[in-house]
Amino acid sequence: MRLMSFLGTGNYNETTYLFENQSHQTRYVACALASLAKPEEIHLIATTEAWNQHGKTLTQELSAAGQPVPQRVDVPTGGESQQLWQMFEAIVEVIRTSSGSVLLDITHGFRMQPFFAAACIQYVQSVLPNPPQIRVVYGEYRGSEQASPIWELTPFLEVLSWSRSLMMLLRTGQADEVASETEKLGRALNKELAGTGAKLGFSQLPKLAKAIQSFSDDFTTIRTGSLLTGKQPSAQHLYDVIEQTKGEVTQHLPALARVLEQVQAMVEPLRTGGARLSSAQGQRSLLALARLYQKIGRYSEAISILREGWITLNAPNDADHPGPELDREARKKQEGDWRQSNRSLARSVTAMRNDIQHAGFNKQPKDLSWFQDQLTKLLEAWQAAVDSMDSSHPA
Repeated sequence: MRLMSFLGTGNYNETTYLFENQSHQTRYVACALASLAKPEEIHLIATTEAWNQHGKTLTQELSAAGQPVPQRVDVPTGGESQQLWQMFEAIVEVIRTSSGSVLLDITHGFRMQPFFAAACIQYVQSVLPNPPQIRVVYGEYRGSEQASPIWELTPFLEVLSWSRSLMMLLRTGQADEVASETEKLGRALNKELAGTGAKLGFSQLPKLAKAIQSFSDDFTTIRTGSLLTGKQPSAQHLYDVIEQTKGEVTQHLPALARVLEQVQAMVEPLRTGGARLSSAQGQRSLLALARLYQKIGRYSEAISILREGWITLNAPNDADHPGPELDREARKKQEGDWRQSNRSLARSVTAMRNDIQHAGFNKQPKDLSWFQDQLTKLLEAWQAAVDSMDSSHPA
């Protein structure tokens, strides 16, 4: 483990620091953490002024306790742009090059250093393929008369990481990371609950993780039937599970409840309520799915849903759903009837789909603005067709 600690210019006084049911008396949080956490490496982030004031004393105390010789990480004092980037790069380098986990102490951070530490952690976790495990702690000095606790701030890093993953789901439909992190958090909460010995219900977050993953799998592979129909459509199931876990998320990770609300709002229009896809309600769900693909820039998927969904409008029961019970001959006839009744629109849909599927290998491949304009017009035409459905048709 690599211990990273900031060193400022304050007049630090001796106190007894408490960390994970252990205590150590010292002026410096870094010495307490070194004694209690037993790191293999120690890196002290300090300006020249801070090092001149405390570096020698701190190093001597660590050496006297048999701890590793600390390595100084020199950072500038000023706040000019170039100096700030130097500080950023220095902190990132210490985190990035760790071969093991990192314990980051921000207690004595000077000026904006703790803020930079948070930014550096987010950068490393977002960019590196296999970032080191990072814990963040802060020592609350309470004087010499009472013990000074060292607080664990790591859960707030996990919140930020989970938020990033949820936003990835919202923007791309990809959910591997958020499902993994949600399941991991659920296991941790279950372990914590089991350790209390109390008769409490277990965490529902692993169930949420599975619902998120199922929805994402269906969404990324355009499994319309699994998403929208059947005994447990993945869109409806995800909506329901989010509803069931709101209280738990609000209790343990309140900041994430708002992000989950966005995910729930994303899947809400995809709920068919058990209606057939040929009905007005089913068509609205299909239309919402096509628009969701359009929103995140997945035009191939959007045009596929638009074509198949529009063919499904007012289709007979044996031709209005994906899956093994679909009658291929009935579907083929339904497609022919749709083409016959909507010749101009059908040609436009085909032209757009073909242009995408040929991957630009045409004499005059279309640009993005053409796709955006054409898809919007076709979706509006489909919307008009749905709106004009006979009001007596089952919704």
